[in-house]
Amino acid sequence: MDSGTVPRTVPVDRMASGDHACLGFQDEDDRWEIRAAFTAIGLARGERVLLLTGPGTPPAEAVTRLTAQGIRAAEAMRHSALVITPAVPGYDTAAAWTAATNAAHGQGFSGLRVAGDMSWALGPGLDRDRLLGHEAAMTPLLADLGLTAICEYDQRRCAASLLDRVRAAHPVCVRPRHGSLRAEHAGGTLALRGDADLATRDDFELAVRHAFAAPSGPPCRVDLTRLSFIDARCASVLIRHVASLGPADRVTIRCPRLHARTLRLCGAAEVPQLLLEET
Repeated sequence: MDSGTVPRTVPVDRMASGDHACLGFQDEDDRWEIRAAFTAIGLARGERVLLLTGPGTPPAEAVTRLTAQGIRAAEAMRHSALVITPAVPGYDTAAAWTAATNAAHGQGFSGLRVAGDMSWALGPGLDRDRLLGHEAAMTPLLADLGLTAICEYDQRRCAASLLDRVRAAHPVCVRPRHGSLRAEHAGGTLALRGDADLATRDDFELAVRHAFAAPSGPPCRVDLTRLSFIDARCASVLIRHVASLGPADRVTIRCPRLHARTLRLCGAAEVPQLLLEET
C-alpha cells in the first residue's frame, strides 16, 4: 500500500478476522480503552488474546488496567486465553506468528488476536524503510492466518510524516467508538438498542440504574437483541444490578450469542437471579 492510499477507519469492535490495523494514540487511558475492548471481543469469540505491552508496562500493571475496565484478566490468563508480555517481537516474525496461530487453534481457541506496542521500532537507529516494509508484508500474512492485529503507535513519539506513511501501510485504522444508545423501559422489559461501549457507558449505566430503581419494580426482562455491541464494563454493570436483587427475583436477559458470551465472561453464570436466553 503506497503512502497516498487512505486506509478505512473503523471502531475497534468492527474489526474483522485477519484485519491488520494501525492505532495512533496520544493518551494512555485512551489506548487502554481500546485494548480492553479488543480483549473483551476476542475472549467473547473464543480467541486467544496476546497483548505485547512493551518493556515499560509489566504484566501486573496490564492486569490492573484491564480489570478496571471490567475484564477478568487474571482468570483469562490462568486459562491461557489471555497472554500478556512486555517482549518485543521485532522484524522477520512470519514464522513466529504462523506458529502462534497454529498453537492457538491446536489448544482449542477459535483464533488469535494481537495488540502490540510499536515503540521498539521508533527508537535510536530507526530504519523507516524497514519498518514500512515490515508493516506492508504483515497484511497478507495476517489475512491468510486469520490473525487480527493492532499495531499501536504513540503519536507523541512518532513524527506526523512517518505516522501518515505507517497508517497507509495498513489496510485499517482503529478509532475510538462514537456510538449511540437508546433505552426503553415498559411492561417489565428494559430494551436497549445501539451500542454499549466506551462512548455510551454513562448513558448505559444511567438507563440500567433507573430501570432497576423504578417505582413499578425492576425489569423482569432485559432485551439486548437490538444492541449491536456490549463491552465488558457495561456487561458488568448490568450483572451487578441483577445480582443486587432479592434471592427470589429473576431477570431474563435475551441477547445474541456473542453478547451472552461477554456476559458469561463477566460473571453472569455466578448470579442465580440471572437467566440468559440466547437468540
